[in-house]
Amino acid sequence: MTTLFRITAATILSLSVNAAHAYGSDQSSHHCEKPMFSEFQPAPNKYLQSFTEFSLVASANTTPTSIVINVSAGETKYHFTSKELQITPQKSGRLEIKGKMDRPIEHGFIRLSVTAHSKPTCEKTEGYLIRIQ
Repeated sequence: MTTLFRITAATILSLSVNAAHAYGSDQSSHHCEKPMFSEFQPAPNKYLQSFTEFSLVASANTTPTSIVINVSAGETKYHFTSKELQITPQKSGRLEIKGKMDRPIEHGFIRLSVTAHSKPTCEKTEGYLIRIQ
């Protein structure tokens, strides 16, 4: 009888461990690895004479069609979608992103922000300031 009890207890314990492992693996499948942005040009907190072009690099997990860049200079605001940007895949898989203003901004502060997704529910926004003298 003791042997039967031990076998039953071992079976119940192994089933509960498998059930707990199943829940843990399900939660980890929803892990979000957000896009990363780097190599901003002009550099953050840079002093410029005028602002006409910008560029940056996005990580390889970035969805190209999700990229949006907003440029704000006081009341003047520009909105660039992926269709209005030059997006070039690099050999590493990263994306080089370039944009150009219709006309230069020649005074004040500029806030440049970029938003992108790596998958539909995984979004990142990053921004920085540039000063025009």
